[in-house]
Amino acid sequence: MTSRPQQGTVFLVDLDNTLLNNDVIRVVLESAVAEAVGVERAQRFWAIYERIREDLDFVSFPEVLDRFSRECDDLRCMSRVSDALYEFPFAACLYPGALAALNHLRSLGRTAILSDGDQLFQRYKIRAAGIEAAVDGQVLVYVHKELEREDILRRFPAEHYVLLDDKPRIHAAMKRAFGSSLTTVLARQDKYAAERSQTPAPDLVLETIGEASVLALEPLIEAAHEG
Repeated sequence: MTSRPQQGTVFLVDLDNTLLNNDVIRVVLESAVAEAVGVERAQRFWAIYERIREDLDFVSFPEVLDRFSRECDDLRCMSRVSDALYEFPFAACLYPGALAALNHLRSLGRTAILSDGDQLFQRYKIRAAGIEAAVDGQVLVYVHKELEREDILRRFPAEHYVLLDDKPRIHAAMKRAFGSSLTTVLARQDKYAAERSQTPAPDLVLETIGEASVLALEPLIEAAHEG
């Protein structure tokens, strides 16, 4: 098998609460589902959601819909809740400057989305928000991306990697896996920003993802070796 040519730098960018404001999405979806199926059924829908997240250790809306359909004998109800999910305006929930940041990163090196979730709805969100097109279809979705070092290296061979993510625990785990070949950049703009006791700490911290639009390549690479 012919090996892929090695890139200079690859940027790995998280989705939820890094590019997309997932907290806002959840609030609006809760309202939309309640309007679609009523408060009582909506409460059951989100209870199933939480159970599946606990069982699978990741969110899978297709699995939620499947289990919910077994409890809901109203086919019109299922159609309405499905529409609430798949007609959601995800592009409206992009953080300010998110697409500009991706465009800038692409000018510095190959750029890919690195996300956790199910292979169907998570990819749908990425496409519906305009993010898939912004990275030329370079999208990786895993159950636990921090455990997928070998697959990431195989798909995106590079001299150096830069991770942009909102979760300090992901930064710490990825840094332990990649070592000095990875620069970790924390987007500190949501609830996970309170996580401070992670070791090693992120190499760089941004207040918003929009600030990634002014990052320069050499300082990013150098930052990985300073920590």
